[in-house]
This record gives sequence, structure tokens and C-alpha cells, in this order.
Amino acid sequence: MIKLKNVTKQYGKIKALDDINLDIKSGEMALLVGSSGAGKSTLMKLLYREERPSSGNIIIGNIDVSSLSDAKIPYLRRRMGIVFQDFKLLPNKSAFENVAYALRGLGAEEYEIQKRVSGALKLVGLLERAFNLPSELSGGEQQRVGIARAIVQGPPLVIADEPTGNLDPATSLEIFNLLSRIAERGTTVLVSTHNQHIVESFGKRTITLDKGQVVSDIGPTTNNHNFAQLRR
Repeated sequence: MIKLKNVTKQYGKIKALDDINLDIKSGEMALLVGSSGAGKSTLMKLLYREERPSSGNIIIGNIDVSSLSDAKIPYLRRRMGIVFQDFKLLPNKSAFENVAYALRGLGAEEYEIQKRVSGALKLVGLLERAFNLPSELSGGEQQRVGIARAIVQGPPLVIADEPTGNLDPATSLEIFNLLSRIAERGTTVLVSTHNQHIVESFGKRTITLDKGQVVSDIGPTTNNHNFAQLRR
């Protein structure tokens, strides 16, 4: 699903990532850990092409993301779900409308929107809060809306960048368990986190970055699952 081949990202003289090689299988859940400045967020940004590597190749499915034309980036992102630390919800729209937003932008039929959004909200346990505004939801509930938004189109890949950074320990565990359930449905899930306690108790594959390099990579792997191809 995800392959990084000799990936380096340099800002001036500083190497945020230094000759990274990774292989994450389809249907696998992997945790990316490391202290602040280790390179976790840089790696995530490379995957959804907010940044471009200085050298090396990033392959998602059969797509070389590193050389993808700018015009194709929106199509790439439609094939992955992205979960952010600060939720990035539209404050004047309900939970339902936040999840439905991308589907409406794609011109989906209303019955399809109703079915998909209701299903995603049910999966994250928020169907009864569908018409609440973000300000009426707790931090954990807002992040669950963010997860529902990430999965509503059924992407084969979900990327979560510090999804529990603003949450208390109990809520953080709930979010990790939810992401784990999503992975069990066949979705590849990559989560960056600095929450070492959850990492140690969670038992998933753990990739540790330090000073832009992979210093350890331990834990289980799973079988392949197809990722939709995108032509440049």
C-alpha cells in the first residue's frame, strides 16, 4: 500500500527526513512515533502531497505520489482519508454536513449522501449527534466526526496525524480503538502519535523516527489489499 524508497526531505541545510525506507502493507494498522521534531508530520505531509520529497520515491498503491502532477493531487486525496489533530471542522455546519461536504462537492446524489454519511456517523457512534454543530460537541466527538469524514467515501487508506494530541487519555484510547476497528474492516491505517503509553499498550506495528531516520520498526503485518490506481 505505502512504499517509501530512499526518501529525504530537506529544508535548507536541515534534513527533516533522511533516507527513509518503509513498506506498509494494505489492510495494516501502523503507528508512527517519535519525539517532537523527529519527522512524523513531515512524513505525513509527503504522503498526501502537501510537501514533495527532496529525493526518493513515495508509492501509494501503484501511484508514484512524489512525481504526481499538481492537477492530480485532489484526485489522490479523494482516495485517502485524512484525520488532523485540530479536527478542521467547518464551525457553522452540523456534524452531518461536515461529513457530507466532500460528497456534495463531488456531486453525489442525495440518497447516496444520506446513506454514506449516516453509515459513517453510525460507525463512529455519533448518529444521534448528526445535527449538532462542532461547538456543541466534545473534543473527542469532534475528532470522531473528523474520522467519519475521512472514511465516508470508503478510502483504502486513512492517514491520521496526531489525532489524539488535544484529547485526554481516556478519549485518546477510544479514538485509537475506533481507528483499529476501521483497519479491521480492510482499510490501511497509519497513525502518527507521541502518546507512548497508548503505543505500548496497543500492540500494533510501531515505527519509531528519531532525527529524521527510522530507528526501529516492530510489530505485526497483514495481507495486501488493492488500492485504486490513479493515472498521471
